[in-house]
Amino acid sequence: MGYHDSKLTLIDLRDLVEAHLGKPLAASTHAGLWRCPACSPEHHGLLLVSADEYKCLSGYVCDGGASEWMQNIDQAPDEPLMIGVPA
Repeated sequence: MGYHDSKLTLIDLRDLVEAHLGKPLAASTHAGLWRCPACSPEHHGLLLVSADEYKCLSGYVCDGGASEWMQNIDQAPDEPLMIGVPA
């Protein structure tokens, strides 16, 4: 899911996270919910991801593991890429 033309590439972050973490624990048409891969099990962190934003709901400073799963983006070197920013 996403939009592509020669000037702009939008990637649905839910697709990236699902490719990395598997199916969400819960999902709606607007967002999905996964266990946060960056938080320890004691923190019970949940990662909320929409098409263009993500946020760890653990209450701790956390990027939701984005540094890991965003490295898996296949992109041509000269192709622009727009992705969401932490909410």
